[in-house]
Amino acid sequence: MAENAGRIPPNDKAAETAVLGAVLLRNKVLEDIYSLITAEDFYVRANANIWKGIIAMRNEMPGVTIDLVSLTTFLTTKGTLADCGGPSYIASLTSTVPATRNATYFAQIIKNMSLKRQLLELSVQVSDSAFDETQDIKASIDQIDQKLSALSTNSSTMAYLPSGMFLQDLLTDIEAIEAGTKSPGLSTGFETLDSYIGGFKPGELTIIGARPSVGKTAFALSIAHNMAFKSSGAVKVGFFSLEMSGSALMERLLSRESSINSMDLRRDKSIKENKQQILDAIERMYDYAGNLLIQDTPNIKLMEIRSQSRRMVHNDGVKIIFVDYIGLIELDSSSAKPRHEQISEISRALKSLARELQVPVVCLSQVNREAGKDRPPILADLRESGSIEQDADIVMLLDDPSKRLDENNKIEQYNEEDGIDRSVKPIKIIIAKQRNGKVGAFNMNFRSNYVSFVEIEKRPGL
Repeated sequence: MAENAGRIPPNDKAAETAVLGAVLLRNKVLEDIYSLITAEDFYVRANANIWKGIIAMRNEMPGVTIDLVSLTTFLTTKGTLADCGGPSYIASLTSTVPATRNATYFAQIIKNMSLKRQLLELSVQVSDSAFDETQDIKASIDQIDQKLSALSTNSSTMAYLPSGMFLQDLLTDIEAIEAGTKSPGLSTGFETLDSYIGGFKPGELTIIGARPSVGKTAFALSIAHNMAFKSSGAVKVGFFSLEMSGSALMERLLSRESSINSMDLRRDKSIKENKQQILDAIERMYDYAGNLLIQDTPNIKLMEIRSQSRRMVHNDGVKIIFVDYIGLIELDSSSAKPRHEQISEISRALKSLARELQVPVVCLSQVNREAGKDRPPILADLRESGSIEQDADIVMLLDDPSKRLDENNKIEQYNEEDGIDRSVKPIKIIIAKQRNGKVGAFNMNFRSNYVSFVEIEKRPGL
């Protein structure tokens, strides 16, 4: 940082005085730029204090026109006139205004200079963290990454907006959907599921819950495959796999793509017999392999998921994030909080991440082992924390009726010689919660040989 020693931080004093002068000459200007800048964006302290006084007067005396005389009187009453440079400085502001109509342009200059100063300050924090031996470096990186992400999206200024602006955005979206240029949500590739949820929406958190071995990973992978591996309308998918390796995930996808039994992909005789079919499937998948980004670190920390998700979205154009599964996410290596509190914090963080990045986040979760034995699973069965249910916009629960216990408290056993194909069985998809839509249930077929889900074919006339 030696090369920056003695250098003046980025600022534009002329733009600051022009904005303040424009407001004093024409009050309507204030409403145009009010949401663009804050007092913290001004470099000159006196200018920052004047802006604070203008905003305070606007809020406390809404019927009074803000001009040189009224503002000076207001600041004198508050005892802050000296902090604002005195009456002569305030009077000088209106003499240097090029044109009041350019106030928005000057406000944007002020904001840009403020962002540059924040970036400079962040660079100092990076340097300090690197030299501070008491700092947890991963925690520091996560904090810096979050601040940098906020700067890149210019989200440091928060303002309320008139509802008409949202109505206009909504109308634009509706017209785009009508014209076929925009989808209401990211299609799951399953028509029946889309008819219930309308696809995955940006900023929403979806939970897929099931008992172990019911097929929640296979269900999520089937959706990811539908999204990423297709010739038209493909989207980039980020998949955090905390339980399975990336190779195991791709083996499942290869089985689905090639329609070859997943176990046959591990037998030399079967591989030789189906070699060409396997090679053809791999060649097709290679064409779209860049659409699926996999992170398969076990017990990954929450901060790593957030940091890498930001990079996936900003650098690689990922449109949806899958996390398999919430129970394996580590909050912090030093956290002494009870596990249910950690899960609550993780759940809230995933919801915040979806809103920050404006992409859907789909997270898998286990349900209590007792759920599904004598009844379908319900929301209350989600393991470890009720916050998962609260934070989620959509909750899907997978139910396997074949695992129900009989009157002897045992799972019914089937005769393998009865001629019934047990490799394909119906799994009930329960939409247990949907913040902006209907709930309900429908069946899909789980093909255990290919570890994947498919729609149940409708018979003609039905």
